[in-house]
Amino acid sequence: MMISIKKKKGGAHVSKRTQRRNTESLSILEERKHLLTQKDDFFTQEAYKTLRSNVIFSLTGEEGNKIIQVTSAMMCEGKSITSVNLAISFAQTDRKVLLIDCDLRRPKLASLLSMGANVGLSNVLVDHTLLEQAILPTKVPNLSVMTSGEIPPNPSELLGSKRMTALLEELRQVYHYIILDTPPVNMVTDAVVLAPMSDGVLFVVRARHSDKGSVREATEQLEYAKVKILGYVLNGVDPERGGYGSGKYRKYKKYKGYGYGYGYGYGYSSPPSNPDPKEKGKTE
Repeated sequence: MMISIKKKKGGAHVSKRTQRRNTESLSILEERKHLLTQKDDFFTQEAYKTLRSNVIFSLTGEEGNKIIQVTSAMMCEGKSITSVNLAISFAQTDRKVLLIDCDLRRPKLASLLSMGANVGLSNVLVDHTLLEQAILPTKVPNLSVMTSGEIPPNPSELLGSKRMTALLEELRQVYHYIILDTPPVNMVTDAVVLAPMSDGVLFVVRARHSDKGSVREATEQLEYAKVKILGYVLNGVDPERGGYGSGKYRKYKKYKGYGYGYGYGYGYSSPPSNPDPKEKGKTE
């Protein structure tokens, strides 16, 4: 079942329509550059809860623990902060979660989480570090992180190696959810190389920044690799310029006990059409 929340004069209309199983969905996130906490406002927390629920829904019927890949078409579209906050959201459900920085060229997770990056994924893949030494706890209960480690000369080869496949399968036995922050699809081959090892890909698109042609090109690459696209995340939405949480929807903020009325969309079967490329984002 696909749910879409559409704006109508005088309020929000929630429609339901049955689609094919692999239909991609769209979740919309407000502009943010910090980590998700319990102190965040109602709309921010609900946005990530909905994103989490949409991912779980997309994986319904598939047994076992899940490996979820997060990527984008180009740089600066918000894939890394989305990866972190999605991992935090899953950890808040009392599930064991591991977040891995698979961007071995421009790693971001260590800086976002204020952690050391001397030992991490690359070190494990070349057998210079024990796996236990590369997995670090965080201040968030149930959430552990493996940073990228040292930047190697051959990222694509390492990520596409049998060692990487074996590593992910080993970790799958321990963690309920493994979130992979991977490089942009159109920049290097790394994300496409990794995609078959995951249970699905979450694709981040930045409002007023992502180019429609780039998004289409990246989507075609993933589809050609026969990858399951779990959905699209429209990141960097400015509520002052429209979108969820604007206008009459703001009044729902006082009803924090309810899980509806926030007005962001879920239920598109294709990437967002024509994001405005004029406003550049700053978050990887």
